[in-house]
Amino acid sequence: MILITGVSGLLGANLLFAAEGHGYEVTGVYRQHAMHFPAAETVRADLTRPDAASDLLQSRKPEWVIHCAAATDVDWCEDHPKDALKTNVDATRRLAVAARSIGARFVYISTDAVFDGKGGPYGEGDPSRPVNVYGETKAEGERATRAELPQSLIVRTNIYGWSGQESKPSLAEWVLGQLEMGSRVPGFQDVTFTPILVNDFGDILLELLDRGLEGIYHVAGSEALTKYRFAQRVAARFGYPEDAVLPATLGGSKLRAPRPRSTPLRTDLVRKVLGRDLPDVSMGLMRFKQLRDEGYLDKLKACRGG
Repeated sequence: MILITGVSGLLGANLLFAAEGHGYEVTGVYRQHAMHFPAAETVRADLTRPDAASDLLQSRKPEWVIHCAAATDVDWCEDHPKDALKTNVDATRRLAVAARSIGARFVYISTDAVFDGKGGPYGEGDPSRPVNVYGETKAEGERATRAELPQSLIVRTNIYGWSGQESKPSLAEWVLGQLEMGSRVPGFQDVTFTPILVNDFGDILLELLDRGLEGIYHVAGSEALTKYRFAQRVAARFGYPEDAVLPATLGGSKLRAPRPRSTPLRTDLVRKVLGRDLPDVSMGLMRFKQLRDEGYLDKLKACRGG
């Protein structure tokens, strides 16, 4: 059985569907926003409480724990560093300890934000030099995971996809939502990344689990591009003019926390393991649209009760 934390979030919810589709028995864990999946059990747990992780894993006895739950709002983390530490580091450490105590394998989902954005593309062995509290706590979560479970799997990524959350859409959802309302969309010309569709990420992650891999792997898109160009590609895929996306700069934004400017991830290691290339942006956005056309977003929203 696989236990997935953070199933009310973008990654956790989509990963649970992916795991079900691959025939796994799955238990999903959420903290505040209840989720109800047709073929999986879900439980509420506040993993920031000292005994929550141990109680949860002792009662469920999973073979795998995939830790997706995290405080991911970069500005919120900057404003609430102690709370970010509790969620991204302390809860991670306790969950890793609990996994070790029952002999479960452990997967920690990390981010390209552990890098400073000055020297990419980044490989797995490049030093972490985060520029904000979010990145610092995720990097510390990696260190806590390795300290408690050296044989764990740590996967860094940058995902987009359908979340079904109006209050917290992914980048692609936000871009599309603005376009659908007839608004112009700003896109950062000075921020470069390697995005991957969350559904593609989930399929690859489950394949890594099947292979019993350990260590750090980067699972990202095969194409590096600016957020400006990414937003243009989203617009084009859904039939909107690319000039509806306006060039903007990170320096001209009202974001409070500093952001790394260029965080493309090298994926040589995972490509060697898989024996194939990872999806590029065109492939990802094609599947992104196809999923909505097939009713996937409605299915996801139904799990949220709306």
